[in-house]
Amino acid sequence: MLTEDHRVPKRILSVLLALTLVLALTAMAKDRILRYLDGGLLNTVDDCAGSAALEREIDALPFFAAAPPGTGPVKGFEPPGGRAGCLDDSGDELITAGTVYRLTGDKQAVADHFRAVAERDGWKRGPAESVKGDSLESTDPADLCFGKRLENGPVVVYVLFRPAAQQIEVDAYSLLDGTATVC
Repeated sequence: MLTEDHRVPKRILSVLLALTLVLALTAMAKDRILRYLDGGLLNTVDDCAGSAALEREIDALPFFAAAPPGTGPVKGFEPPGGRAGCLDDSGDELITAGTVYRLTGDKQAVADHFRAVAERDGWKRGPAESVKGDSLESTDPADLCFGKRLENGPVVVYVLFRPAAQQIEVDAYSLLDGTATVC
């Protein structure tokens, strides 16, 4: 048995316990701070790792297959379409693809084309609402929005008419974390 002289004083034991607790809390706080900085400021980790399959699915969407009737190419957006990529600089990793067409014909015929494409491929139609903080603000009653869960994640497609520019934007989005994005 230990004699009283060989026992660790309670005060030292208390200090060691407190120090262990402080170190554990500091390590947890450090991890949270680094994750925050990495997500928005430092971005030292490739948060888009593993996104290639979803990018390929979005690239192959029928909305990007060819220019719809009544449209023409816009320089820099020549069909075929989307060219998906992953954005990881905003805190929410996002797969996005988009193209722009010049409206040369009837807007209603173009809208009907995209509705038919969506229906054939099993997309659900929703209201075209704006994407917060983005340039995709629905301002035209002809604007369309479709949603569908693909094999590698949920995707939303917007078809937005820009009457002033005589253009149509077609944009697809999917959050990499699998969170459903709805119209």
